[in-house]
Amino acid sequence: MPHPTRQEVYEMFLNLANPPNGIDEFYKWFHPDVKYVVPGHGRFTGTFERKEDYYNATWAKFRPILRSPGFKFIISGGIDGVLTAEDGWAVVIMQTVDTVTLSGVPYDQHYSWHCKFNEEKKVIECRAYLDLGYLEDVLGTEMTKQGIK
Repeated sequence: MPHPTRQEVYEMFLNLANPPNGIDEFYKWFHPDVKYVVPGHGRFTGTFERKEDYYNATWAKFRPILRSPGFKFIISGGIDGVLTAEDGWAVVIMQTVDTVTLSGVPYDQHYSWHCKFNEEKKVIECRAYLDLGYLEDVLGTEMTKQGIK
């Protein structure tokens, strides 16, 4: 089976526009042993060797500090925000919209996710690039307000 097409990657990431259920649908595309890397410095960076480890270190901590429905993403430029290569790599440019902390602070983040797919069309490696200072300022501060470490 070949790697996913640009359209398939686009449709996969479109799930992130429909929280909270879309996020769960999105992560069905990830292999359980995905290598997930958030490069940089700070408490929200690191290398995670399993989907569950990444989820618990990030999404599970962030969901309770956001107003319903939580994280909502759009793909910047629609399908033009998705690039794919024959070797299974894809790059997706996204941003959050309508994402607000419990304290009422908007979280307007921009992301570049670089994902490597296997031939079963599962993500086996993902690198997320984002403004970590902004993440700390908004979500880190909210976690502190809510007593979450």
